[in-house]
Amino acid sequence: MKKIILLLALLLSISFAQNGALGFWFQGGNSGENWGLDYKHLSSSVAHNIYATIKSSGGVLSTGAYYGHYFQYNIIKADASVGRFPLYWGPVGGFGYWGGNNVNGFALRGGVTGGISWMLPSSFPMDISAELNPVAEIHHVSWPGDSDTNLEFPRFYFRLLFHAYFF
Repeated sequence: MKKIILLLALLLSISFAQNGALGFWFQGGNSGENWGLDYKHLSSSVAHNIYATIKSSGGVLSTGAYYGHYFQYNIIKADASVGRFPLYWGPVGGFGYWGGNNVNGFALRGGVTGGISWMLPSSFPMDISAELNPVAEIHHVSWPGDSDTNLEFPRFYFRLLFHAYFF
């Protein structure tokens, strides 16, 4: 856990000197991951996205960390007074862990993400994004005396994101 916090602190300190954004997200499609924090580094045609979640409920702790490498396209033309609307897609992968109440498990996730952002026209740069994540997941769950591993494909997640950019 300390390593994850140190990694996030390093990435966040870099973000203030470059085209980095901090934000949060809400997700549908997975009861163990409803929301989390997000870091996005943006260039003219590529975005790197690192996002994480930590949840504790009913004696069960669950965590997840993911990375996406997205290719951006400014296909939708709009007047500058309403902002920009880049479309993006790219590979995403990550892992999750949960444990408590005599049950432990982990998941590995890989897939593709596609979405659209609304880069708001303001003096303080922000965006709102919506994306669909079709992925494959391998789950391994263990409890006293037994365990199970399975592949779930396809799984679909829908995320809404908000970012504030620090230049």
